[in-house]
Amino acid sequence: MKIVYVNGFKIRQTLDTDFTLCHSRSTDCTDYAPKFYIPENELWFDARFKDEEKFVLEVETYEFENIEELKKKNKNSPFVDKQRWFRIERFVKKGLPPNFVEKEEQKDNLIIKYVNGSVVRQYLDPEFVFGGHDLVYSYIPKNEIWLDNKMEPKELPHILIHEAIERKLMAEGKPYDTAHEYANTYERDSRRAAGGIYPGDPSYPSEWTKESVIQNYYVAGNE
Repeated sequence: MKIVYVNGFKIRQTLDTDFTLCHSRSTDCTDYAPKFYIPENELWFDARFKDEEKFVLEVETYEFENIEELKKKNKNSPFVDKQRWFRIERFVKKGLPPNFVEKEEQKDNLIIKYVNGSVVRQYLDPEFVFGGHDLVYSYIPKNEIWLDNKMEPKELPHILIHEAIERKLMAEGKPYDTAHEYANTYERDSRRAAGGIYPGDPSYPSEWTKESVIQNYYVAGNE
């Protein structure tokens, strides 16, 4: 599969807020946020995180063996998603991580920490992407939201809105998947206010083709 470096920020601003570090084509209607727009035999990788490519791809392409047996063995894992637990066991470095908190602030009753996501992925959770909070990630302390400071700085406010709304709704009793959907709506509205546009919006370009997608999202450095 060919690795193609893309402008992830632009994808999240104009097409798919659930595009994270890397994805390949998916069209199954049972998939969450299928990536129908990615050409076959291509793996799109957010160029901003290119320095983590080897690690991220190892995590994403890891094939689990005897997964049902592992689920039984680790049934008391704090993670609902057992594959996340397995990846933590398989990929995180042992020992204490170096300091990864680059800035913090308080908003209402929450502490917002801007973290070096690369360190978090290597030492705590290989699947930590963009942001998270204590009601989803057991390693995040109570009443905290973490934001990945490796992101494009202008994305940070949108991700903060997403995490804050998601956390609020989960604290009120909504399950994660439902809270995440609501949070996506708020995040998109925040992105629209900053110039974002999405399919279904009145002024969304109707003339885009496969070639224009490549022109819009590919970055320099692809062969």
